[in-house]
Amino acid sequence: MKILSSTSVLTLWFLFASLATVTGLASSQKQVEPAANASKRSKPAFETYHAGPWEQRIGYSQAVRSGRMVCVSGTVGVNSDGKPDDLDGQMKNAYAAIQKTLAQYKTDSSHVVMERIFTTDMEALIHSQETRKQFYGEWLPAATWVEVRRLYSPVDKIEIEVQVSLD
Repeated sequence: MKILSSTSVLTLWFLFASLATVTGLASSQKQVEPAANASKRSKPAFETYHAGPWEQRIGYSQAVRSGRMVCVSGTVGVNSDGKPDDLDGQMKNAYAAIQKTLAQYKTDSSHVVMERIFTTDMEALIHSQETRKQFYGEWLPAATWVEVRRLYSPVDKIEIEVQVSLD
């Protein structure tokens, strides 16, 4: 089995998302306004949430809300001291941080519709499924789990991102 690099996975995901967007626009019945009216259109209203100052240094938001959808950025579970060093402990911390983010939008894990987990150790992730199920309870969202060579910080073993429907 060939393992794709995290760059390859993200590139493929971006291309897929772009294609889905273009396909959705092409199949839409709405008429497109002429370019002359483009300056009159307002920008989409996005609401962002920041969990800490490191986001500004790196250049991202912890979460972005657009309409009834919230996208939560990949969340790791390591503190500034690099602890905990086991995947299950990191998973618990990441889910706790995600729950804190969801609370900002007055929602919880029962509204997560898509979960993506990136890990440097798929076997440890497989063994941590009970921790994952504790977070979601009876509800299990659509999910993709990908093993990567490395995450942003070398001590990170897991990064979890979710999409949430506020409906």
